[in-house]
Amino acid sequence: MKLGIITDIHNNLITLKAVLERFRQMQCDKIICCGDIIGIGPYPEETVQFIMQIPNLIAVQGNHERYLLEGMPKFYPNKEHMHYEEMKHHKWEHNLLSKKSIGFLKNLPYKTDMVCAGFRISVMHYCMDKKGNFINYRQNPTQNDLNKMVADVDADIILYGHNHCRNICKAETLYINVGSLGCPARDKNIARAGILQLDKKTAEIQTLDVEYDVNTVIGRIDEIHYPASDTIKKYFYGI
Repeated sequence: MKLGIITDIHNNLITLKAVLERFRQMQCDKIICCGDIIGIGPYPEETVQFIMQIPNLIAVQGNHERYLLEGMPKFYPNKEHMHYEEMKHHKWEHNLLSKKSIGFLKNLPYKTDMVCAGFRISVMHYCMDKKGNFINYRQNPTQNDLNKMVADVDADIILYGHNHCRNICKAETLYINVGSLGCPARDKNIARAGILQLDKKTAEIQTLDVEYDVNTVIGRIDEIHYPASDTIKKYFYGI
């Protein structure tokens, strides 16, 4: 069985299409998304509508979905470290989402568990509880950090995202973060993803770096010039 793994799409429809085409070419059986479908990029409604059409999709909520569904901080400073301009950005994108898209995101679980080819797999955005609070948070976790962060999760393979950095830890548990799909940062024109191949005895992860037309995305950001777009281009697109 081949599982296409993505995370942190962040409203980047162009990267999503490029990676799904690669998954199609490589004949993936299912697509798994580890959250943060929305936020940051210029295509909020288009991205959600597109991902809703993916057959055999398994997806969970991330913290950006939580901002939509449960509200954002109203004042700075706050525990989310969210500045006022970032709050404006989220309000901008939330206002563009249809009721159908919001309903889809609302129905996503914060974590999901499944068994594939005999492997117990847990899919999550990060070490969040049911209320969206982070547990034993570490920004760039080592294997020992991950063991502590998800100590209550009993799985052979844990798929996660959130910090946008690719991180594969092979130990008693196989931890997989394939890196952000939609926020390339210094990689600029690279969408990150992975394919997890399973049989009854082995689990192998193949990481993917898929080139895409980043200039189309940047052009759209400049055209709209939505709140916090200059900061977003700097930190999430390497501009």
